[in-house]
Amino acid sequence: MIKRFIATLALASLLPAPAFAWGYTGHTYISRVAAEHFPAELPAFVRSKAAVDMVATLGPEEDRIKGAGQSWDDDNDPGHFLDVDDNLSVYGVVKLTALPPSMEAYVRALEAAHTDPYKAGFVPYSIMDGWERVRKDFAIWRVDDYLASHALTDAAKARFAADRALRETLTLRDIGVWSHFVADGSQPLHITIHFNGWGPGPDPKGYSTSHHIHSMFESEFVSAHVTMGDVVKHLSPFTPANPHALLSQTDIASIVGGYLSASALAVGPLYDIEKAGGFAAATPAAVDFAATQLGRGATMLRDLVALAWEDSANESVGYPPIAVRDVLSGKVVPPNDGQ
Repeated sequence: MIKRFIATLALASLLPAPAFAWGYTGHTYISRVAAEHFPAELPAFVRSKAAVDMVATLGPEEDRIKGAGQSWDDDNDPGHFLDVDDNLSVYGVVKLTALPPSMEAYVRALEAAHTDPYKAGFVPYSIMDGWERVRKDFAIWRVDDYLASHALTDAAKARFAADRALRETLTLRDIGVWSHFVADGSQPLHITIHFNGWGPGPDPKGYSTSHHIHSMFESEFVSAHVTMGDVVKHLSPFTPANPHALLSQTDIASIVGGYLSASALAVGPLYDIEKAGGFAAATPAAVDFAATQLGRGATMLRDLVALAWEDSANESVGYPPIAVRDVLSGKVVPPNDGQ
């Protein structure tokens, strides 16, 4: 089923599509490199070749479905970017180092300062929401996997095994689609008010105001001059986190805020390279800069997926909630077991 799904998406990718975010090549690089380097601690279903192919194929998906309709675009397009000013804040209201814990709190903070959150963007919450969904996916999978062999009856075992198979497909889809927003967060021109030519504020260095710089950097330059091998070289080593208690919303917001802050700090260097003609000439420094940002995206995606797996052991499933650890220890048997 996964292979048929991948083949369908591959055919669709041949159709004309607008270039957004990292462009088709950049998004595919980030999703594939991350998936190929998922650590061994993750379940085998996430690390198979078919799984890697599925995640990589879905990497560009959120751009390819743009134009689905006015409601879809108006509601979802702001989830790809964040207008960060030169002081690493969203219009001087929300600091990347102190992101509100929820989209609702973010919206209220900006509206209180008479700033439109849909104009400012909300990619941090696209990343946080997607991570939480993947964590829950893994939590459900853990329980299904255990009960597929430990449930009280053969009928219950079969039911949990079937649900486990479904959850594996859903988890891979969720990772693949969500990977797009994680990747968006590593593109400096998605985390700045200077997203397509130097815009508001002082410009002491006389940076370009060209409205071509965005698509040139993320699509044309990456496709022509950056290889997947270049991205792999900039993948940081993996270090397990192994949280002992469920991570708080503040914990996740801090991780995402730090990631986006690094992207925002790369905006000036990007414009320096462009001003010096580095992108036009495809200098080694320009190629290395692009590969570094793509590598940061792949590193973050790999690490967030691994963290979601680790933290899923601290999760609960069902309603009323049942702790995953209580199921896996045999302390609690779900009340509908065998039905």
